Order: sequence, then C-alpha cells, then structure tokens
Amino acid sequence: MKNRRRIERSAASNLLLRVLTALVGIPLLVGALWLGGWVFTGVVVAMAVAGMIESYRLLGLAGLPAYRAGGLVLGLLLVLAPIWPPAFPLAVVWGVGLLARAPFRRVPLSEAPVRLAATFFGALYPAALLGSLLALRLHPGPEDRQAFWLTLGLLVMIWAADTLAYAVGRIMGKRPLAPRVSPGKTWEGFVGGLLGALLAAVVLRLSVLDFLAWPHVLVLGLLCGAIGPPGDLAESLLKRAAGVKDSGNLLPGHGGVLDRFDALVVVAPLAYCYLRWVAGLYG
Repeated sequence: MKNRRRIERSAASNLLLRVLTALVGIPLLVGALWLGGWVFTGVVVAMAVAGMIESYRLLGLAGLPAYRAGGLVLGLLLVLAPIWPPAFPLAVVWGVGLLARAPFRRVPLSEAPVRLAATFFGALYPAALLGSLLALRLHPGPEDRQAFWLTLGLLVMIWAADTLAYAVGRIMGKRPLAPRVSPGKTWEGFVGGLLGALLAAVVLRLSVLDFLAWPHVLVLGLLCGAIGPPGDLAESLLKRAAGVKDSGNLLPGHGGVLDRFDALVVVAPLAYCYLRWVAGLYG
C-alpha cells in the first residue's frame, strides 16, 4: 500500500513538472519563433547543442564513444548551414580534418572507426536535421507571417499526434508497435496519432494555413503522424542501448531535448524538402 501511494505521488509530481515546464517553455518557444531572426536561431542552436550532448552521452553509455568536442563543432556548423552559406563548406573541411586526425589519436586502432562513426552520427542527429527548422522559418520564399505559421503549424501537428497517440494507446492499445524497443507503443496509438495530426492539419488549413493548398497541408499532417513515431522509436532505441529512461534532464518532467523533440528531428527536414521541391513554397 505504501509503495502504491509513493508511486501515485511520484506520478502526480511528474505530471505537475510536465505541466509547469510546458507552461513556461511553450510561450518562450512560440515567442522566439514569432521574432525569428537571431532570436529563433539562438534557440535552435541551443536545442541542437543540448541534443548533441545528450546523443553523445547515450552513445557513450552504449559503448560507442565519440570525439565529442570535434563533433560539437561539426554539428554547430551544420545546424547553421541553412542560413549561413559559409557554414557548410566549413563543415566539410572540419569533417575531413576529423578523418585526417583520427590515425594520430591515442586510441586502439580497432576503436577508431567506431569513434569516428559515433562522432559523425552525433553531429548529424540531431544538429544537422534541426537546422531544417531554421530553413522553414528563415529561408526566402513565403512571407514572414506565412513562414511563422508553417513552422508553428508543424509543431502543432506533431504535438497533436503525440497527444492522440498517447490517449488512444492508453485507452484501447493492444497490439505492440515495436515491443523490443518501446513496449508501451501500440498500433492503435499509431493510428490515433495519425488521425490527430490530420485533424490538426484540417483545423490549421481552415484557420492560419489558408495560403497553402489542401493537398499540401494534408501531406504535412501525414508526415507528422506517420514519420514522427519512427523518430520517437529511433531515440528509444538509443536509450535502450544506453540503458537509461531519459536522454537527459534539461526539461523537468519531460526528460531531455531528444525526449521532447525526437519526432521533430525527423519530420522537419522532410517537411522542408516537400514544401520546397513539391509545393514550390521556398526559393
């Protein structure tokens, strides 16, 4: 009985932390998104750096150590590449430098390829992928107001998918989606999340995304609902390999940056590519 009460108190406390963090974090994120420019860039860069630190920690716990300092510099350049043209060639030069430096490091030769792979992976995920947020908000093409609503709309669709997936999974989830990686996720929850993202897409199209044709908005909803869960599972795979519950503790009640934005990391680049090369919205 005492253990049950302790668990209930812990769950209530965690829920309160989640709510408080959301009440503070969401307005700050939306405010930075509205301001755009270097304010939003600073927020995305901070997210990318925190995400890289978490990913390198998870890789290290999983027995895949990386050259963290070099990887952080590489990731920082990659996340800035969408808005600062010199960043990508500098990232290429830096990456080649990491490769050239590897044979001279004092590590066992059998370990060097693993360290290099972990270093590049930690820079590409999540930093390079999060750079797509900067492209969505700041690249030329749509008007400033439209870019704001597009980026915010993507976040809303992802959050709607997460919320409906959790609710449907808890109420009627029976068939596991990926039991080895995340036993709590179900196919019913996946379908619920997909419907939640599409419902959010419809509401957004009828309100703030009226400048974007219906098919394009619905495709964004499908991307958020169908591609977000694999992003979540990919991060769960890293955590399971590392033997930890959360990627970090930066966001009280939510865990780390990767825990909160795992779906966004994979959805944002695909959404930008679609909006640029299919919808023709970005130049």
